[in-house]
Amino acid sequence: MTARDGRRTRTKIIIAAATAVLTCLITGVGAASAAPAGSPADPVLSLPSPTGPYAVGVRSASVSDPSRIDGQTGRPRRLPIRVWYPARGHATGNSAPYLSPGVQAQLEAGLPTGLLDIDTHASTGARPLPRVKGVILVQHGAGTLAAFQTGQVIELASRGYALVTMEHPHESLLIEEPDGTLIPGDDPESRPPNERLLDAEVVMAEVPRLVPQANRRTPIGMFGHSRGGATTAEVMFSHPQVVAGVDLDGSLRGDVVTGGLDQPFGLMLGREFPLDDPRLLQFLSNLRGPHPLRQLDVEHYGYTDWVVFNPQAARADPALGAQLEMSFPTGTLNDQRAGRQAMSTQREFLTCFMDRYLSATAGW
Repeated sequence: MTARDGRRTRTKIIIAAATAVLTCLITGVGAASAAPAGSPADPVLSLPSPTGPYAVGVRSASVSDPSRIDGQTGRPRRLPIRVWYPARGHATGNSAPYLSPGVQAQLEAGLPTGLLDIDTHASTGARPLPRVKGVILVQHGAGTLAAFQTGQVIELASRGYALVTMEHPHESLLIEEPDGTLIPGDDPESRPPNERLLDAEVVMAEVPRLVPQANRRTPIGMFGHSRGGATTAEVMFSHPQVVAGVDLDGSLRGDVVTGGLDQPFGLMLGREFPLDDPRLLQFLSNLRGPHPLRQLDVEHYGYTDWVVFNPQAARADPALGAQLEMSFPTGTLNDQRAGRQAMSTQREFLTCFMDRYLSATAGW
């Protein structure tokens, strides 16, 4: 077995484990040992406040692709979108929820009520700044949710960027339609290999509508976790107008591995990602632009919000913490300080990278 094969096998095992545990969470099966259903939330899950100079606003939207008909709905494929942006002064408005009501209710089944009432440090519909430093597309990992990257997203928004997070119907863990219909995710491995690339292309075409603060000279960047990170490289290979990108612990694939990139491309890897992986080495050798690489002492889902949530839950309820860590391995279960430091390091890497290679192209 090659290092790449081993990596792929581990990823499939993680996805399978996460799917199994989250099925229990959604249905309430097996969750009674963690906390009685409907009881007040004891563990308080929270995200670190963003550290930039701007307040953060967010609004919901969607994009559709008439060329792809959703087999379940019979309508064009529709991607739920959230746009996060720097807001004027002290943003006013309702606090933006972490999850939609239907998704939160399903994920909390059998768990403490309100466990996922997480402060996003963002206001719904807050008045935006007239200009942004850049637009950053964000893709989450296979079988998860865009919400799980919120800690990184709000930091960049507080630094002056507009971020467009997207869900991927039938691959995202669970999506709530505007009418309340819930669309559960399939096995991510069963989805068409180019589906995420096409999703990103549709979103890019809608940037002028989604981010009216942007203009023709506003640079576009991208980052993603896991499969979202791999897709970031593929998008940049096909679309040079995406001028900077970061992969968070994703295994590279496709023509970009041999074709390389001219644009700056950063990598942050987990502790189990082998630095001698042949595909990684081949990809790095074909990168013609700056390509900083950082490896952190976290597991795969240490590049999501669970890196701080799991140790918070474990401190209040060890059984619940262990259950969440089984679903989303972070490596920080027993160390809240390590979780906070990991998120801080990721925020710093993303901010420094985008400031140097994205906003600088627009004269900021």
